[in-house]
Amino acid sequence: MQWLGPHFPEMARRCGHLAQARWPWVFALLIMGIHGLVAWAGGVHQVPQWYLLLGLRRADVLSGSAWQVLTYAWLHGTWLHAGINALCLLILGGRVEYMLGSRGFLRTLGAGIIGGALGHLLLASGGANASHLVGISGACVALLLVITTLSPESRMFPLPVSGRSLGLGLLTAELLLALADPQLGVPGFSRLGQALVAQGLGTWFALGHACHVGGGVAGYLSARWILRPGPTLMQLRRERERYQAKRRWP
Repeated sequence: MQWLGPHFPEMARRCGHLAQARWPWVFALLIMGIHGLVAWAGGVHQVPQWYLLLGLRRADVLSGSAWQVLTYAWLHGTWLHAGINALCLLILGGRVEYMLGSRGFLRTLGAGIIGGALGHLLLASGGANASHLVGISGACVALLLVITTLSPESRMFPLPVSGRSLGLGLLTAELLLALADPQLGVPGFSRLGQALVAQGLGTWFALGHACHVGGGVAGYLSARWILRPGPTLMQLRRERERYQAKRRWP
């Protein structure tokens, strides 16, 4: 157990972020509460209309169900699905709220949900037999990319990699898996997908890789917007001179 010693300060610091978090707890409990309501109603198979109405599918959005771009995130397929996403919201969201405040967290969450929806609509299979996407994992990836982009050199506990490497590696892997979906038939990439299916890994394509790509890109762009350069001293002086000139002339 001695190998855990160096990690205790980092673990304690992250637990402190969770204790101070507010909105991540609200949304994590909301997700679990909604899935509890689904379970109380009999489970996914007893209320399929909820998923057909609120889940995300390209054909439905093109037919006018634009609300699905937002509502898909709040439904989940299983308790495990909901629990993992709720835990990610707490851990990643608590860190983002600590770094950027409540507004920063809420903006990142919203950008991740919309970005994940756009990624799914653009990259995922949208045929007549396509299933409805549910889950807030796209927003979770957005939260992670904000952290890795704002702290590119820091180590991403418990992984021994830098933030830059983790963010780039995750986005690259998700994009490859999204394009390798055999249902898309993308030349070259579909061979990779077929090889994975032949190895018994077809269930990998049941995950929302395109949604993760969209959410990750949204998180990255959000972080780059935060890091944009501010006005220079010369620009501020010119702005002050313009303001003073306007005050001198009626």
